[in-house]
Amino acid sequence: MRLPAAALVFILITALSLGGCDALKDKKYTASEAEKKLASFCLKEGNLNVITKQLGKTLWVYAPLQDAIFDVKPSSDKKDTERKIMPYSLLSLQSEFSQKYFKFNFDVVTDVLSGEPTTYGSSYNETYTKKRQLIYQALQESLFNAKGTDKEPIPQFIVILVADINRGVATKSIVYLRDLRQYMTEAVPPDEYYMREINEVIGQETMIHDTKGLYVPYAEISWTYFLTEQIKNRIKFKFTASDFPPDTDPVTEIATMAANTLRLYPFGEYAGVVLYDVRAKKETVLAKEELKKYAVKTAWEETQGRLTTIRFEVPKDPTQPAAITAVESKKASE
Repeated sequence: MRLPAAALVFILITALSLGGCDALKDKKYTASEAEKKLASFCLKEGNLNVITKQLGKTLWVYAPLQDAIFDVKPSSDKKDTERKIMPYSLLSLQSEFSQKYFKFNFDVVTDVLSGEPTTYGSSYNETYTKKRQLIYQALQESLFNAKGTDKEPIPQFIVILVADINRGVATKSIVYLRDLRQYMTEAVPPDEYYMREINEVIGQETMIHDTKGLYVPYAEISWTYFLTEQIKNRIKFKFTASDFPPDTDPVTEIATMAANTLRLYPFGEYAGVVLYDVRAKKETVLAKEELKKYAVKTAWEETQGRLTTIRFEVPKDPTQPAAITAVESKKASE
């Protein structure tokens, strides 16, 4: 089940607009103090009990709810009754990182009729929406002001798991903290930030009645996993939901999305990408330097000068123990 993009962006926009830049306060917290403040804020401001657990540089936030996550309602979309022919359709996509290559196996067909319009759709339950907003506000109040040490590193990744414990269904979001801070300072627009946050719906019977997070699949998020999933996220969106569907061949489209993603992050421990067209039985291998040729500047970057920007000192390789610290905040002249 694909999460509605517009709905997730709205939830995040609402949460951050409530906190504003006032969340970037002078007081600094250690990582453990920030974790406690996050849980305390959720309980005090929204009567939400959250369970937190940090593994390395990944912080998990588990929020068990008694309410349903989704509501099913009649569709308000007024779609054309005439089905349109789509230039490409993505039937399947598999991804992995192995032997220093990001690998994507895809099956794309051409000239496919668009799907028939439906008379119903799903939306987020109001209670779920408010609780999710609350967690983002808590992140601002705590981790945005945290200062790491060798013994207590500030998490780079946040995993937010909001579960309907009556049905064993949850939404799982993986957030790169620096991306969230850049979005908060308007250096990254909503549509771009949505592509960077990894979202999925999961079902797990063991989550039923799990109020303590005993059966949460805790694991540390690696850079290779995060980047692989983000590229996969961008590919799916481009082929299935974008207002600007693919207009070139699939290999070029996927290579462009991979190149544009990898240039955004200071991770260099990869050799390139491997793209395998399962229908044509054709493999394309692009080494790192060759892949860079596919990178293009996007529309939001062209207008970035009109936004509030924040610059960061980052390690050359984020797998190395070095802090990410804001060193300059500048608002462009209007």
